[in-house]
Amino acid sequence: MQELQQDQLRTGRSRPVEAVGLAATSKRAWLTLAIFLSCLFLYLQVFVPPSTARLATGDQAIYLNNGARMLAGEMIYRDYDHFTLPGTDVTYMALFRLFGVRAWIPQAVLIVLGTSLVWLIVVVSTKVMTLASSLLAGLLFVTLPFSSWLDASHHWYTTVGTTAALAVLLEKRSSARLIAAGVLLGVATFFTQSAVLCVVGFAVFLLWEHRVEKTPRTLLLEKEGALLVSFLTTLTACLAYFVWRVGLRRLFYFTVVFVVKYYPADWFNNWRVYGAGRPQLHNWTTWPDVPAFAFIHLLIPLIYILVFVRYARRSSSSVDQQWKRLMLINLTGFFLFLSIASAPAYTRLYAVSPPAVILLVWLLNFSPKFGHGVVRLLWAMVLIMGITRPLVTQLRSKAYLDLPTGRTAFFEPPIYDKCKWVLERTRPGEYFFGDHQIAFTLRLRNAARVAFLRPTDYTRPEEVEDAMEALQKFQVRFVSWYIGLDGEKDAARHPEGNHLAPIRQYLHEHYRLAQTFSNGDQMWERTR
Repeated sequence: MQELQQDQLRTGRSRPVEAVGLAATSKRAWLTLAIFLSCLFLYLQVFVPPSTARLATGDQAIYLNNGARMLAGEMIYRDYDHFTLPGTDVTYMALFRLFGVRAWIPQAVLIVLGTSLVWLIVVVSTKVMTLASSLLAGLLFVTLPFSSWLDASHHWYTTVGTTAALAVLLEKRSSARLIAAGVLLGVATFFTQSAVLCVVGFAVFLLWEHRVEKTPRTLLLEKEGALLVSFLTTLTACLAYFVWRVGLRRLFYFTVVFVVKYYPADWFNNWRVYGAGRPQLHNWTTWPDVPAFAFIHLLIPLIYILVFVRYARRSSSSVDQQWKRLMLINLTGFFLFLSIASAPAYTRLYAVSPPAVILLVWLLNFSPKFGHGVVRLLWAMVLIMGITRPLVTQLRSKAYLDLPTGRTAFFEPPIYDKCKWVLERTRPGEYFFGDHQIAFTLRLRNAARVAFLRPTDYTRPEEVEDAMEALQKFQVRFVSWYIGLDGEKDAARHPEGNHLAPIRQYLHEHYRLAQTFSNGDQMWERTR
């Protein structure tokens, strides 16, 4: 392995694994070991051995809640509101139908998503680098960006689909491969509509390849057609049922109109989020997130610019197969970045990072002195993170609850206290409002079209009105009111977008403050 790295750095040029004569069995063995270690690494972060799932927090709780609602017969856009296409909701609904609504499902999904991306990254990387460098790219990804955002939301599903499409097209762009890539991109877009930009990126690559190869225009049109028709056919097939049930106009409103007009109302859904969310140094449990945060902001989108510059300065005027593959990786990564550029939160940057990580390792090969030292540093980082992250997770103080979704480990005391308080006072199937995470973990029914409120235009006046009607209709006993609804700075800067006054008044008239938790969240109980 070390000999391969030295040969690569000495020549200043990455070569496919086949060129250095590694046996296929040896490659499979190394890849299998990398996948096994990645699986173990992720398991020790999302489970407490042997089988207690860590509480699913973050954005994934929204989709878990939506999947449970869909399992109960509700329909996205008709019975509950959401801004992404239905892929993630459908996936969790299907898993819940197969295994029941269980707390371990999102954590097992994270292991599958993470190891799938490691495998895809190595597969792609071995087309432009040695096996040693390919393994570095895969392990660097899973130990830094992926493990820093263990959240099985729609972004990771889209990244898997897009990276798989890249792997299919990297070797050659035959009609069959273009059709397969179009199908994969259609599935990826079914999870996140902005992934349509990746189709544009692939189309741009085909145009670039046509120009450098000077192929007939008819061949270009055939290739573009195979890609676009298969993409549109797949996406249409995925959406046809939902268009039939709720109508194209309503689907278009939530996935396009709402996203353009109201989604950016929250500061974390627009450009202001860039650089925000830095790990808190006073909390030792977040220290392993510091390298990933710095790494990803230095890497994206700078790496794509550097590769374009390297291409412009290449010594030969011709474009070989190596550069075609690199340009496809680069354009895929660049358009993945564009798909989240309007709201470049660090979590979204993590989700679109696989091409960037591949290109970083490749680019280091062109500076033998500097690159060799950085490669050693990156391997050291992989080793340190590979040991540190599981240890931090397993050594953290934790508490347990036996919930309707299964035994669950809690790492945050305020969330544990809140969940325990509601658990002791409710039964599965009761109506509840205000906290999608509590609703999912305790199998409570969301009373309104929206599962949570925001003090900005993200929550529309009609949704507030619907929530009040639902509270009255179902005589909802408990309402969760989190501290951000009253004191968020972004809401104070834009008071015209805060539509919560009517429901706040409704709570004071029909509910009493039953409990205030240590994080400031409140639980209100109906009095009349």
